[in-house]
Amino acid sequence: MAEEPTVVIRRGDAGEGAGLKEIAIASKGHWGYEPERVREWADRGDFGADALSRLAVFVAEAEGRAIAWASVELRGGTAWLADLWVEPEWIRKGVGSRLFRCAADHARNVGASALEWEAEPNALGFYEKMGAKRVRDGASEWGRTLAVMAVKLDD
Repeated sequence: MAEEPTVVIRRGDAGEGAGLKEIAIASKGHWGYEPERVREWADRGDFGADALSRLAVFVAEAEGRAIAWASVELRGGTAWLADLWVEPEWIRKGVGSRLFRCAADHARNVGASALEWEAEPNALGFYEKMGAKRVRDGASEWGRTLAVMAVKLDD
């Protein structure tokens, strides 16, 4: 059996937006959404250098290429997990967990007492395994109710 390549997590660069956008599209598409709808969603998003430079971006890399990424935005005493996207072939291989812990550690290190985010409904089980609890409901641009999840960081 072949050994999995080593995955390294590094800080992202604001100029990586196009590649990170493609990872987000592949990841969201993994859940069976219509490809055209996913592309439209991504095209409305801001993956440009200006937007990414306002976030703490973490990229998981294997074999010299990005395979997943997460971003965190500080909002007062709470940090917001703006993104966590994993290429489908890397889902369930620990990459998302490592990125989540990296994002939470970053949030804690910059003084946030909690990390919150709107959870993709298909990823609720993953976030619960990360210790998250549903704190309220939010609404998606697709008209769905999304769980706003949180983990406390001061424990």
